[in-house]
Amino acid sequence: MNRKKLIQEIFRKTNFDTYLEIGCSKGKSFLPVRCKTKIAVDPDFKITRTRKLLWFIKNPYNVNCKYFEETSDDFFRLRVDLLNSCETLDVVLVDGLHTFRDSLNDVLNSLNYLNPNGIIIIHDCLPPDNTSAMPAMLFPNLEEQNVEGWTSEWYGDVWKSIIYLRSNFPELLDVSVIDSDYGLGIVRIKNKIDGKLKIDEKSFNAIDQMTYKEMIESKESVLNLKSSDYARKIIEEISAHNN
Repeated sequence: MNRKKLIQEIFRKTNFDTYLEIGCSKGKSFLPVRCKTKIAVDPDFKITRTRKLLWFIKNPYNVNCKYFEETSDDFFRLRVDLLNSCETLDVVLVDGLHTFRDSLNDVLNSLNYLNPNGIIIIHDCLPPDNTSAMPAMLFPNLEEQNVEGWTSEWYGDVWKSIIYLRSNFPELLDVSVIDSDYGLGIVRIKNKIDGKLKIDEKSFNAIDQMTYKEMIESKESVLNLKSSDYARKIIEEISAHNN
């Protein structure tokens, strides 16, 4: 089950009504979602006006979408009133800049507003090879550098966020990765979170030294890797608490 189907199934089987997508780009996963409040964040949207109009017809829930063309850090800094007006975020997709720090920041910021029974989905947590998992501050132009194995697919080191969350907040968060769609990270609240969760730089730096090879060799344990069937279990558990 890919991220688009997982998100749609969650909304179909629950009374959830608020969705935030970080890293919307062309809107491939955003526009099909059917829920009352939809918020998209991306510093460089690539959704044409024609595409928006077509999706207004296909999915009337797109009429009231809110688009914020800015970084996710700016969004969480500038849109506090909007986020508070939503009461809670039910489903969040983190699919922005594919770096350890950015993805981790997006998760921690989202947790400040997440429905206690809600879910954060992190895309690209299990890259297929070392080249596509190469750490970079921006999308790497490796083709021009003749890097062996480069296919223009970049998933970065988002996977380190999973290891950080599992290592630092085991009592607060239930964190795993579904082995589907290049790794779907799943973050759910296990126990009440008091205050904002912040990055511990010492822990961050230690995990940042971990290599892709080291992760792959122990992916089942460090990522809490689950089979693709686990998505169905997630949907069942969430729907049982939100209907």
